[in-house]
Amino acid sequence: MIHLRTLVLTSILSLSALSSAADVNSASTNTPASDRPNIIIILTDDLGWADISLNGNELIKTPNIDRIGREGIQLTSFYAGSNVCTPSRAALLTGRYPVRTGMQHVVYPQSTDGLSASEITIAEIVKTRDYATKMIGKWHLGHYDAFWPTNQGFDSFYGVAYSNDMKPFDLYKDKTVIQSPADQKQLTRMYSAEAEEFIAAHADQPFLLYVAENAPHAPLLVPDEVAGHSQAGLYGDVVEELDRGVGQILDAVDRAGIADNTLIIFTSDNGPWFEGDTGGLRDRKGGTYEGSYRVPMLARWPGKIAPGSVSDQMTMAIDLLPTIARISGAELPDDRVIDGRDLTGLLSGAAEPIHETLFFFNGDDIVGIRNDRFKLVLNQYYRNFYVPLEVYGATMLFDLVTDPSERFSFMREQPGVAAHLLAQVNKLREEIEPMRREAYNPFKPSNPDAPIGPQLTSDVAVGAD
Repeated sequence: MIHLRTLVLTSILSLSALSSAADVNSASTNTPASDRPNIIIILTDDLGWADISLNGNELIKTPNIDRIGREGIQLTSFYAGSNVCTPSRAALLTGRYPVRTGMQHVVYPQSTDGLSASEITIAEIVKTRDYATKMIGKWHLGHYDAFWPTNQGFDSFYGVAYSNDMKPFDLYKDKTVIQSPADQKQLTRMYSAEAEEFIAAHADQPFLLYVAENAPHAPLLVPDEVAGHSQAGLYGDVVEELDRGVGQILDAVDRAGIADNTLIIFTSDNGPWFEGDTGGLRDRKGGTYEGSYRVPMLARWPGKIAPGSVSDQMTMAIDLLPTIARISGAELPDDRVIDGRDLTGLLSGAAEPIHETLFFFNGDDIVGIRNDRFKLVLNQYYRNFYVPLEVYGATMLFDLVTDPSERFSFMREQPGVAAHLLAQVNKLREEIEPMRREAYNPFKPSNPDAPIGPQLTSDVAVGAD
């Protein structure tokens, strides 16, 4: 029996780029695999912009991560879709600012909401082109059946429901608990082994592999045998263990003989938390300045991306969905706003601007907007107080070309720029006002009787560790 959602998605996403007159099924069947490249997205959790040696870190060694950038492109002004976990992941997978998806706030073990089945993910996009799809790692977009990865376009799931500081923290294979609690010391290695197995099994079929690491989100743990290997303490050990896992994935691609037909993307869901290196950018995870949103972004695709390329164009995780739709030959849905833009031109060396402006959200609120040079900041935190700078007449305008660390405001010198950017903020505010929602507060549960942890309809049996 064909699921109704599958029928709806097929009609929405229908035609291939190479055969616009044919239906999705015939287009996928007649298009050679070489025209549907494999796609691997590696998303780290709370990795700072300068936590990798390619971006200047002198204490943490990341040769495998660096290899992606050296053999491909480094986007130095790439932003996560939000400053915290859940909304950032929603933005990446849907190509939309998270307020549009209802995922503008963090999901907790006692939350009962998640990414709506009406949203269309990258996995669902490529499924219209007969891709095999797998999600490994941290989901964090809802832990009920309707929100689970296998109901969001992924053929299979191997991972955890949310962040590694939440409980219960169990490891799942599809909907079955296979380790309770998950062994966090070995988690990166288990993820890498699962990715390696998937790549080997699907080398002759186009595939999308989404690997969402839990590290270096706190708590920090590594296998005993690598403890103390880095020059940056336990945090550095964790990042270097991540790098080893990335190397395992790269090696698996090479062994399968599919490197030339595989786009590999490496990035992070937001800036660093209590430890980590922003590279001098202001603020950290959860804040409202550059260090909260700007993250590493490296991409490799031999023959399509020139080795050693670097671009400072402003781009964002919302751009991955339209980019992957384009390179897979899938159509974008036309029944909703897609905020992201296709990056294929930029990846191949084109210099045309991708975005006129990018917006930065903190929950429901637009806290900043930038163009190719200036960034207007409307809100910030002071201690535990959310300061509405705009209300106090203290809005700040930063020149990111001369002052990327956002130290000095140029509101006085550039009133026209500030007014233009604020007008665009107000226009988007009117559009998203009906989408505002109350965030779940884990310290004051709105529904204290809600069950804690994943609520799945299949039998859940704990396997051997």
